[in-house]
Parts: sequence; C-alpha cells; structure tokens
Amino acid sequence: MTTILNLPDELLFMICEKLSNVVDIVNLSFCSKRLNFICKGSDITNSNVYKVNNVSFYKTIHLALDFNKRIKLKLNLYCYENVIDISKLDRVHTLNLSHCKISDVSMLGNVNNLNLSGCINVTDVSKLGNVHTLDISYCEGITDVSMLGNVHTLDISMCTNITDVSKLGNIHTLDLSGCKNVTDVSMLGNVYSLRLSHCNNVTDVSNLGNVHTLNLSNCFALTDVSMLGNVRKLNLSHCLSLKDVSKLGNVHNLNLSYCKISDVSKLENVHTLNLSFSNYISDVSNLGKVHTLDLSDCINVTDVSMLGKVHYLDLSYCIGVTDVSNLSRVHTLNLYKCKNVKDVSMLGNSNKYNLFTRID
Repeated sequence: MTTILNLPDELLFMICEKLSNVVDIVNLSFCSKRLNFICKGSDITNSNVYKVNNVSFYKTIHLALDFNKRIKLKLNLYCYENVIDISKLDRVHTLNLSHCKISDVSMLGNVNNLNLSGCINVTDVSKLGNVHTLDISYCEGITDVSMLGNVHTLDISMCTNITDVSKLGNIHTLDLSGCKNVTDVSMLGNVYSLRLSHCNNVTDVSNLGNVHTLNLSNCFALTDVSMLGNVRKLNLSHCLSLKDVSKLGNVHNLNLSYCKISDVSKLENVHTLNLSFSNYISDVSNLGKVHTLDLSDCINVTDVSMLGKVHYLDLSYCIGVTDVSNLSRVHTLNLYKCKNVKDVSMLGNSNKYNLFTRID
C-alpha cells in the first residue's frame, strides 16, 4: 500500500491541497525547509486513517515528526479545543500552542521557538529554561519565572501575577508589558531590549542605563529618568509624571509623545525625536540639529524659524504655526492641517513639503 510518506514532495503538496476539504485539517502546506501543520481537533494524537483515491493519509502527529528527519518542522496548533497529548512534540523546532487548554508543558523544554500565549491553565514553566524564544504572555496562572534566565527572547507580558523578575537579567529580549505587580527591575540592566510598558508600579529605573532599547511607555508613576542618557532607543510616551528630560540629550531615538514636559532645550543632539501631542512645549528653538522631529499636534508651538536644517519635520496640526519661510531646506516637511500657514511660496517647487499626509 502506498503511504503519504513515500510520495515525492511535489505530489504530497498537491494531495494536501485536495485533503483540506475532506478531513479536519485547516491547512497543511509543504515547502523545502519547513512544514506548516495547522490542526483543528480535540485529539491530535489519534491514528485515524483517511483514504482518498487509494492513498492513505494518517491524521497523527507522528506523521509530522517523521518529516523532521528531512526538514525543520514548524508546527502550529493554535486552537481553542482540548489538546490531549503533547508528549511527542519535544522534537519540533517551532511550536505554536497558543490558547490551547493544556496545563503540563514540562516535556517541551527542547523546543526552540515555543508559543504558549493565552494558555491560561499553564502554571509551571520551570522546565522551559532551554527554550530559545518563549512566549507565555497572558498566562495569568504563572507566578514563578526564576528558571527562565537562560531564555534568549522571553515574552511574559500581561502575566499579572508575576512579581519577581530578578533572575531574568541575562535575557536578550524581554517583554514585561502589563506586569502590573512588578516593582523591582534593578537586576535587568544587562537586558538588550526591554519592554516595561504599562508597568505602573515601576518607579526606579536608575539601573537600566545600559539597556539598548527600552520601552517605558505608560509608566505613569515614573518621575526620574536622569540615568537613562545612554539608552539608544527610549520610549517614554504617556509618562505623565515626567518633568525633567534634560539628561536625555545623548539618546539616539527618543519618544516623548503625550508627556507633560515643557523644556526640551537640552535635546539638540537627539537624532530622532517624537514630541507629538506635547501641549506644554512652546519653545523648540534649540532643536535645529535634530534629524527627524515630530511636533505634530503641538498646538502651543508657534516659532519654527530655527528648524531649517531638520531633515524630516512633522508640523501637522500645529495650528499656532503661521510662518514657514525659513524651512526651505527641510527635506521632508509635513504641514497637514496647519490652517494658519497661508504662504508656502518660500518653500520653492522642489516638492519637499507635504500639505496632505503625515510622516509615519
């Protein structure tokens, strides 16, 4: 009897296409380097055989694992049904079990890229310390992540019952967004890329000055960022308690949108600066050396005469701006909804200015 495992790759692909409407397989696509196996059903380990035109198709996870001898396997089991047995999945390279009703994941420690997002029944991840990329976001039952310190990329966003992240200091990319009970991040100074968005109880970030990419957006209680001047990319959007940003002049990419700051005079060396919706700012005269400057919706900015050397300048919705005659050398200028600008004749005919669309 001819089995599907003996068929050439090209023929296998054709059969899988035909089978998609016959058995409860949503999609089974085959290519040279990986197998995408997306299965819907309550028991992925049964060995039911479906015959189509005298060709046997085994609906079993063991079929997929046999392909792992020849190709790197990517297995996607995203579903909301009960997955009974996942003990045979430890050889899979990339495994998506997000939103599955599983609880025991102890046998998945050898998976390279593992997605358990939304698996609300998972509480113990102590055996997953060797996983390279691990997503356990929205797993609210998890409280202890102390054994995950060797994971390269870890997403534990919205794990609201986690309090201690002191063992995660060697992780390369760490997402703690929405972990509202985390207060102490002092041990995370060696993390390369760190997201602390909506961590409202984090107040002390003085040890994070060596982080390369740091997202502190919506950290409403944050007041002191004076030690973050060496961060390469810093997002402080919606940090409503911030008053002093004078020490951030060496940050390469700085987002201060929606902040209630008024003095930005020390930010002249920032390369990319987002001050959109910063309604407390009026004086931008010192920002002439900034490469990319977003002043959109800064309704109290009136004088932009010193910004002629800015490369990308977004003044959309700056209703206080009236005179743009000194901006002829700006490479890309956005004046969308600047209703009080009447004369653009000094900008020339070089199509360097845009009256209609925003700069992303």
